[in-house]
Amino acid sequence: MKGIKICILLAVVLVGLAFSSNAQTTAVEWYKAGKTASDAAKYNEATVAYEKAIALNPKYTEALYELGWCYNDLEKYEKAISFLNRAVAINPKNHLAYQEIGYAYKKLKKYSEAIDALNKAIAIKPTYAMAYKQLGDVYDLKVEKLKAIETYKKCIENDPKNENALYGIGYNYNGLEQYNEAITWLNKAIEVTPKYTSYNEIGFANYKLKQNDAAIAAYKKAIEIKNDNGTSYKGIGDVYRRNYTPAKITDAIEYYKKAIEYNPKSGGSYYGLGWCYNEQAKYEDGITQLKKALEIDPKMTAAYTELGYAQYMKGYNADALATFNNGISVDSKNSLCHYYKGLVYVNQKDKTNAQKMYDALKILDSKLADKLLVKINAL
Repeated sequence: MKGIKICILLAVVLVGLAFSSNAQTTAVEWYKAGKTASDAAKYNEATVAYEKAIALNPKYTEALYELGWCYNDLEKYEKAISFLNRAVAINPKNHLAYQEIGYAYKKLKKYSEAIDALNKAIAIKPTYAMAYKQLGDVYDLKVEKLKAIETYKKCIENDPKNENALYGIGYNYNGLEQYNEAITWLNKAIEVTPKYTSYNEIGFANYKLKQNDAAIAAYKKAIEIKNDNGTSYKGIGDVYRRNYTPAKITDAIEYYKKAIEYNPKSGGSYYGLGWCYNEQAKYEDGITQLKKALEIDPKMTAAYTELGYAQYMKGYNADALATFNNGISVDSKNSLCHYYKGLVYVNQKDKTNAQKMYDALKILDSKLADKLLVKINAL
């Protein structure tokens, strides 16, 4: 009996092996095997099956399209484009393939080619919401905000519950500083799917509108959805630091530290924390955080000002001068760097160089120039 069971089991295994390796003998059978694999998210297996189908039938457009789709999902975009182009060469009305070509070019940052392919998809099927969404993404990446909004709205006309397009509209309205419009569209996105990214953008819009309670509430909703997203903590820190008079320093520090815990690459969080330490006259702590901010973002002009200021307050004159010089090299119109650099020269009783800073500052900020002149005249 035991021997019979073993024979039966062996027979089942052999049948399975035969099915997986030899059962598919026609292009259609290989195509169906590919679909089974891709539907199960086994994309590497699917590509093997689709390629076998295409080898047997080079004009099998469905297999060419599905293979391109799989290669897109595997992030092998050049391969995807190659097979998808073969699909549209055989069937120029394949709007799905053009959309996938546009997607691949978008991921390769070849935006002109992406726009061309997506517009072809739309020309074939003017109600094709996904093509509009992808095209909106391309304009978003190109920082063409008005075009992005217009295109995302076309997507919404054809797919009113497309949460990604709704979010894209709100995000780009924030970029245009049209914060009330942004909130309207982001709330629509949340009605479809309450994502933390949408709440973060609502928090940002309310922060810019100085609607502090609404901003903090939105950021906290984002944290409820995704506790470890540093953007929300930084956003709350910014509200406490910038929107209250006087600034709520202790609260801001708490949230900036959380932001850094969850996103150690957030230069803005290190800057905000350094600024807060400077306000508390904890200049050594401020220096540490501000240096980290500049390691992450060497073009953050405000961080040069704060770092130089902390060094100036500690009497580290040579370090402060070097920092202010770096800040001015990044932004020659940074009036605060000129002002504090002038104060360092005043500290050193270097009237000649202090006067040079005054002359430069007169053009940039006459009020700061007048304040510096008072210090110079007192030497």
